Amino acid sequence: MRPKVILNCAASADGKISLPNRKQLAISNNEDFERVHELRSECDAIIVGIGTILEDNPSLTVRNNTKAKPIRIILDTHCRIPTDSKVLRGENKTIVAVGKNHEEKNLGKTEILECGNKKIDLNQLLNILGERGVKKILVEGGETVMWSFLKEKLFDEYNVFFSSIIIGGVKTPTIAGGKGFQNEKSILNLKLRSVKQMGNGILAKYNKKKN
Repeated sequence: MRPKVILNCAASADGKISLPNRKQLAISNNEDFERVHELRSECDAIIVGIGTILEDNPSLTVRNNTKAKPIRIILDTHCRIPTDSKVLRGENKTIVAVGKNHEEKNLGKTEILECGNKKIDLNQLLNILGERGVKKILVEGGETVMWSFLKEKLFDEYNVFFSSIIIGGVKTPTIAGGKGFQNEKSILNLKLRSVKQMGNGILAKYNKKKN
């Protein structure tokens, strides 16, 4: 059975996730950071894209909870991940999901999992994880990863923390990148579950709207 998928991200009040030059900045406040780490501790796996690894070099571990060890999964079609990335260290299992024609690379004990041809097949990946007993996945998107899951409707919950800042910019990265839905009929509709103030920000939680 396919695991439950929770999409989670933080954005400015105008939906931007970085500066116009793509430089990352702290958008979440302390309350939201704590929420995210609590959410990580409840999940069996965390998924991010290679862009997040190259730009932020995160560890993807759970703060103040040594018992929680979610699997760290990197979507990396061509296996561009640097061998000294923090996500390849520590006790938590790491999986690098790649496409068929990926670069051959020695990542030590890290599993390289081929899913798809020219790009990663998310359906295939989720099915494999489900077969391995993974029941709940947290997707911490960059714009490409978030769009991929939204476009394919491969999610159950969608959570966004909106910070009280404006970044602006026509080419500034937004929550969901990609080509976008091209007509009104294809637009993805969500069901608003809750809205909560968190410090000087707002957490909005949605469910995928059933047809």
